[in-house]
Amino acid sequence: MPTINEIAKKSGVSRSTVSRVLNHHPYVSETKRLAVLQAIQEINYIPNSIARQLRSKSTRTVAILVPHAHHPFFSQLIRSISQTLMEKGYKASIIQTFYQKDIELDTFQLLKSKEIDGIILTSLENQWVQIEPFLNFGPIILCNEYEEKAPIPIFCYDEYDVAFKATSYLINQGYQKIGFCFDVSHSKAQKLRRKGYTDALRKAQLPIRKEWIFQGAISIEDGFRIFQQLVSLENRPTAIFTGNDQVAAGMIKAATNNGYAIPSDLAIIGFDNQRICEVTTPTITTIDIPIMQVGFETATSMVECLVNNQKVKRMVKKFKGDLCIRESC
Repeated sequence: MPTINEIAKKSGVSRSTVSRVLNHHPYVSETKRLAVLQAIQEINYIPNSIARQLRSKSTRTVAILVPHAHHPFFSQLIRSISQTLMEKGYKASIIQTFYQKDIELDTFQLLKSKEIDGIILTSLENQWVQIEPFLNFGPIILCNEYEEKAPIPIFCYDEYDVAFKATSYLINQGYQKIGFCFDVSHSKAQKLRRKGYTDALRKAQLPIRKEWIFQGAISIEDGFRIFQQLVSLENRPTAIFTGNDQVAAGMIKAATNNGYAIPSDLAIIGFDNQRICEVTTPTITTIDIPIMQVGFETATSMVECLVNNQKVKRMVKKFKGDLCIRESC
């Protein structure tokens, strides 16, 4: 079995640095830490204290990785997955990545060392090529995210369809200057959603302007910020698909505080159909998606893999979303 000395030699650091990384010590430079983690993966190192457990023990614990547990969408998804796991005799370990690649990779080391039995990813921060080797140590399932190269079960939404549907609705309502919001640029699901938006505009022969596309749209505060960006434009959109109910609520609040009438001055569509849609003034037109069902089917698939000791294989199930029309457009 590989040793700490071999890791130190391969990564070009001291034995003590390797020890600090293995024990999650905070005072290690990012460069050295990544070098050690890479060496650990390449030589297939497993700590001695854990290696003895690998052949026979199960933790009956599944890690659920989410960017932010406090976000209403992810909290609802966590509830569905963890409740289903519990009903089937498994525990859920909730890990927030805050969109950080290293936190995600650290969790895969837990799978490798058999401290957890499987991983459910609700977002994907690293390139798939970095994650795929960990399939040797347990099942990995994608939920809410999409990756065309991943040979694993994927439960997600038809992001292209919902964006095309929302944008087309705005076009049919007579809007010609339509903006778009997304959260993080590396998300494959978000890229599909953006393509649905642009294709709907192209089909209607309407303009696609870079300045009408806003990044980092996650929270109510982001809605405040994006509204200020929007009104600072000389040529501004008159409608926007925010892709997020929290962002939509923030934009509505900022707009009304600045004397804008919704939807006559600015039409707004959200995404998720969270409860906040019903308490804003005006209420929010949004895309309703089956969050609880997606969580249930993801957790059920994970348990089936664990109970039957199955190697995961590619399966993609896309869930449709429906337009829920209220007052904001």
